[in-house]
Amino acid sequence: MRKVLSFVHLSLDGYANGPQGELEWANVTAEIASDVDARLKHVGTAVYGREVYGMMAGYWPTVATDPDSTEHERSHMVWVEAIPKLVISRSLERADWHNTTLIRDDVAAAIRAEQHRPGGDLMIFGSPRLVHVLARLDLIDEYVIYLNPVVLGGGTPLFEPGIPATPHTLLESRAFGVGVTLLRYAPAKKLTSGGQP
Repeated sequence: MRKVLSFVHLSLDGYANGPQGELEWANVTAEIASDVDARLKHVGTAVYGREVYGMMAGYWPTVATDPDSTEHERSHMVWVEAIPKLVISRSLERADWHNTTLIRDDVAAAIRAEQHRPGGDLMIFGSPRLVHVLARLDLIDEYVIYLNPVVLGGGTPLFEPGIPATPHTLLESRAFGVGVTLLRYAPAKKLTSGGQP
């Protein structure tokens, strides 16, 4: 069964974006980009909430014609255009980006059905509010966190405030040269119930 992974750049104080939704503070050096690219080889479906979907759909289709695009951006554009994409939103009326399916209702059933399809894992890119929803539904199998050496003082937290204490197991860690640390965690109950790290 395909796993559901949350992929996020995170501040030291636990925010996935800044007070105005900003993401410019996230370090994405060549070393980190290479690590991310290796992980994307195991992903079969990209998953977005409404806001991140809007950013992605507004940006990646422009990369091919932008003379300032880097070689890495052009390479990633090919991946992101080709991969099946899910956008989960009750307010979005349509999702016209290539290879995108809009899920508006019964999110749990839709994600569970996707998990039983063949292919690589489902990866949620950013989208902390969507992560809150899927965590409440017990659908997150792993958190892939790039912890950045910055304190934002506000924004959207990765973990929903007020949730019950939930033990997690560290599966992997790696330090990068710019002070970023990769932390990969799984909810402990997922592992004890027979889940695979």
